[in-house]
Amino acid sequence: MFKYRLTISMFVGAAMLASISPASALQQSSPNDLSQPAFEPVLKATTVPYGWALFCKQAPGECQVPERSADTVQLDQDLWRQLVSINTLVNSNIDGVTDNDHYGIYKMGIRNWWTYPDDGKGNCNDYVMLKRKLLVEAGWPKAALALTVVLDHEHEGHLVLTVRTSSGDLILDNMNAMILRWYETGYTYIKRQSASNPNTWLSIDPRYAVTVSSSIN
Repeated sequence: MFKYRLTISMFVGAAMLASISPASALQQSSPNDLSQPAFEPVLKATTVPYGWALFCKQAPGECQVPERSADTVQLDQDLWRQLVSINTLVNSNIDGVTDNDHYGIYKMGIRNWWTYPDDGKGNCNDYVMLKRKLLVEAGWPKAALALTVVLDHEHEGHLVLTVRTSSGDLILDNMNAMILRWYETGYTYIKRQSASNPNTWLSIDPRYAVTVSSSIN
């Protein structure tokens, strides 16, 4: 069984990119597109995803509004190494499986199940939940970590983790080993958590929908 309570010392050296500076790594992912904003352009409050609402009902203590803190992480070499290592660790240790195959949720009348992949299996939601938890345990502010709903390259619903940093909004994704700027993923962005309250979700300006780019491959 995969245990998500891990020490930070286990993350160091987990990925090749961890030894590269943040700026260099992001430049290698694809050129900076100055026509796109560095941060996801959020609009007004919108509906809360069913999976998050159900998770909060099951674990209300994890959905409390955090104390006010910085909502942007000043990304340095050490924090970049930590971010890459946690992302790589989770992507490498979780076996992808659908919620229905995993839990049989359709028989229970549940559409979507967000939880931690304690048994080493899960779908995109479980990857994201674990990455967020590990980053928080490592000292990253919750305000800088936003669960984000997107449409993937197949126009299917997908969940990623947005990390707000001094280098812009970065995306941690189980379908891509690279950490990319939000507009480099080729996804269409739907909504994300508010920095001030994880139970408030904000729509993302559809004018900045991003088309699939060969730079993602």
